Amino acid sequence: MKRLCAALLFLCAPVAAHAGDAFTFVNTNAGAADQVVLRSANPDGRPSGATVYATRTVATFADGKKGETNARCANWVLPPDNQFGQNGVCEYKDAAGALYESRFTCAAPAKGANGIDCWGTLTGTGGVWKGRTGAFTLHTAQNGAQGEGHWN
Repeated sequence: MKRLCAALLFLCAPVAAHAGDAFTFVNTNAGAADQVVLRSANPDGRPSGATVYATRTVATFADGKKGETNARCANWVLPPDNQFGQNGVCEYKDAAGALYESRFTCAAPAKGANGIDCWGTLTGTGGVWKGRTGAFTLHTAQNGAQGEGHWN
């Protein structure tokens, strides 16, 4: 598992609540990741392991407003017989203390590919997000991820 996979999550979300908001976002790594990876554990060469990390997200809404959130995340490699590569979760908090969670799945990395594609859900758990849901997609890059999503 590379640290770029750790920058996933996640992910994604704005600071101000707007009904039915679409947004784009950029995630960047926020500090060192803590990971355990066993590279020789699976016959197909897929590693086994998990990563715990922090990420910073800057989201831009369709109306041009921007928001920033910070998250604590974890992701883990799925077994070799699984069609996907990894699952993960993140807990986000904005400057006002509003909370939301994300759950995501990522495609298994292709040999020689530059990053991986992921998708997931958003669930508001506090503040302006409480009771709201949403979804997102993203593509990882060397130092983070870029994607788009929406809040219902």
